[in-house]
Amino acid sequence: MTEELTGNAEQLSMKIKSRLAPGESEKRAALGGYFMSSLGSVTDRLANFPKFVPRPELTTFLARYEIYKHVLHVPGSIIECGVHLGGGLMTWAHLSLIFEPYGHFRRVFGFDTFTGFAGVGPEDAARVDLEQTLDGGLASNAEMDIRRAIEIYDSNRPLNHIKRVELVVGDARSQIPLFVERNPHLVVGLLYLDFDIYEPTLVALKHLLPRMPKGAVLAFDELNDESYPGETTAVIEMVGLRNLRIQKFSFEPRISYAILE
Repeated sequence: MTEELTGNAEQLSMKIKSRLAPGESEKRAALGGYFMSSLGSVTDRLANFPKFVPRPELTTFLARYEIYKHVLHVPGSIIECGVHLGGGLMTWAHLSLIFEPYGHFRRVFGFDTFTGFAGVGPEDAARVDLEQTLDGGLASNAEMDIRRAIEIYDSNRPLNHIKRVELVVGDARSQIPLFVERNPHLVVGLLYLDFDIYEPTLVALKHLLPRMPKGAVLAFDELNDESYPGETTAVIEMVGLRNLRIQKFSFEPRISYAILE
């Protein structure tokens, strides 16, 4: 079972191997084995999640929590560009339910192909060798799994006859313009960019940024990341770094954000 967990983790992980500390893969595999053998039911173990969740993932969760608080008084939906296995999408969904249980105008949309990158180009050439940065790279094939998570989420919330979380599946370069066209009422309170690569990030900024009012949050997962330069390039070209007051967290090195002014 531990070997199976390790194999699945390596296949789906977004961790860059060159940045892993010595022995980190083994430690994460051991943590997975500990979770499987620990006391209590699976539900009991999930309720005691700090025993099992690696510290970097906890800090990512806390960073998203801090970002969400900035949009509490800003209207508009939450759009996550790049869903992968769904942890970020469902974080936004749960935070929305916790802070705004009856806020059904606060929709959460997740864009992903689930079949990997689409549109990798020369702007994505990294200074480090990333074998997954190619069309079809980092495919999670997680669409149905995440739809099941949404179904369970919907079963235990107020106003669950109104959709609150939706997936938009396909190539974002074509799906985002269609989405905006089909939703003329759309206001975006939080745009979380996690496509990693240049072209879909550029399209997201071009079509969604005009839908963001002052006070809305533009958040980045790979800004200033030499492994995924395409995100920074798209932001420079479409927005300009000097037009944003970009902030970071002391406890989470990757995520950054800007409150639109």
